[in-house]
Amino acid sequence: MTPPSRPVMAAFDAERAPAYDDSFAALHAIREVLHLVARAEFATLPPDARILIAGAGTGAEVRTLATHYPGFCFALVDPSGPMLDVARAHAEREGFAERCSFHTGYVEDLPDTGFDAATSLLVSHFLTEAAERTAYFRSIAERLRPGAPLFVADLCTNRDAADFGRLMEVWLNLLALTGMTEEGRENYRGAFGQDFAVHGPADVIAMMETAGFARPVQCLQAGLIRGWMTAKA
Repeated sequence: MTPPSRPVMAAFDAERAPAYDDSFAALHAIREVLHLVARAEFATLPPDARILIAGAGTGAEVRTLATHYPGFCFALVDPSGPMLDVARAHAEREGFAERCSFHTGYVEDLPDTGFDAATSLLVSHFLTEAAERTAYFRSIAERLRPGAPLFVADLCTNRDAADFGRLMEVWLNLLALTGMTEEGRENYRGAFGQDFAVHGPADVIAMMETAGFARPVQCLQAGLIRGWMTAKA
C-alpha cells in the first residue's frame, strides 16, 4: 500500500515499515473485508494463477490469498524496499516465499506480463494528478492478459455531494480509534488534494476505462474507502 509516486513517503521508510501493519490495527476489519473480496473474486482463476500486487507494501493481501490458493504465485511490486522486506519476512515465516517475487520499484518498470489478475489496494489515491493516476492504471493493464480481473480500492469521495461533510466525520471518527488527535483530524481534512487525490468516483472510473479496463463496478464502501472490480478490456 505504498504510494506509487516518487519519492517514497517517509511513512514507508526503514524506521516505520516494521510497525506499519500495527499502526491501523483498530481498522483491520476494513482490511479483512478488502481481502475477502479479493479472495472471492479470484476464486475462479486457474489454480496456478499469477497475481500482480501493485503497491504491495507489506503484502497483507498476499498472506490471505496464498493461504487459500496454494498454487497462486505473486509478483509484489513496491517502491519501498523496507516495506517489501517486511512482506518477504512474512512470506518466509508463513511458508509461501517460494511462490513470490519481490520487485523494488514501480509497475511501469516490471518486465513481466501476462498476469492472470492484479490488486491495487490503497495505492492510486496518492497520485493527485489525473494523468499520472491514469498512467498508473495503464501500467497495470499492460501487464495483464485480456479479461484478467483487477481489484482496486482507494480513498475516494465526491466532495461536492451534500453528504460529504457527514461522511468525512464518520471517517474521522473511525480514524480516532487508531489514536488520531483533534489536531490530526484537522490535518487530515487538509490532506485531501495534497497527500490524497480529490478525484471523485466517476473520475476514477473514467481513468480506469481510459487505461484499458472494462467498466468498473463498485463492490464496497467503508467510510471514504471505495472498492471496484474491473477487468482488462
